[in-house]
Amino acid sequence: MSVTLVTLAAGTAPAARPGRAAVEVRLRANTQPTSAADWRAFGTGIDEVLVAIAGDPKADLQLRAHAVSALGYVSTRPGRAFLEAVVKQKASADDADDKLLLRKAALALGWAGGARVPAQLSPLLEHPDPDVRIDVVIGLGLTRSEEAADLLRKRFDIESVPKVRSQIGRQISLIEAAAAEAKLPAPAGQ
Repeated sequence: MSVTLVTLAAGTAPAARPGRAAVEVRLRANTQPTSAADWRAFGTGIDEVLVAIAGDPKADLQLRAHAVSALGYVSTRPGRAFLEAVVKQKASADDADDKLLLRKAALALGWAGGARVPAQLSPLLEHPDPDVRIDVVIGLGLTRSEEAADLLRKRFDIESVPKVRSQIGRQISLIEAAAAEAKLPAPAGQ
């Protein structure tokens, strides 16, 4: 058995490739890592372990959903490819389990960000399930992109479900506030 090592930061011990069992324990815990740094602390290959769990149809649904969510923090090529595949493959899902994974993937992609995310999520604004649409709206808002804001403004005019419409308004406001803050000049002396 070979062990791959990675140095996390200067002065820290290298971390071995994480085992699936240890990752599953953390995914089930109420104290899951909530940042990219926390997940990277598991060691190299954490993305591959999370993808394996998220894509395992024999695994508990909640465990899979937590793994999908965690991939938003561990933004790597394999993780992003998995999230994009979930969004594409489950876009027309009727099954409650598939819709849960779709919702988590939409949020994770939004959290991971990237120029392609608004285009990837925008078809889901038409999803028949309002809970899916809410999570897609939040995912778009997380990108903080003007493209996402434009998509949300267009959807706002035609959205008929009050809770989805409310979330659209909230996400537009958050994107606009982030854009305004980014345009502020730095305080003197900084």
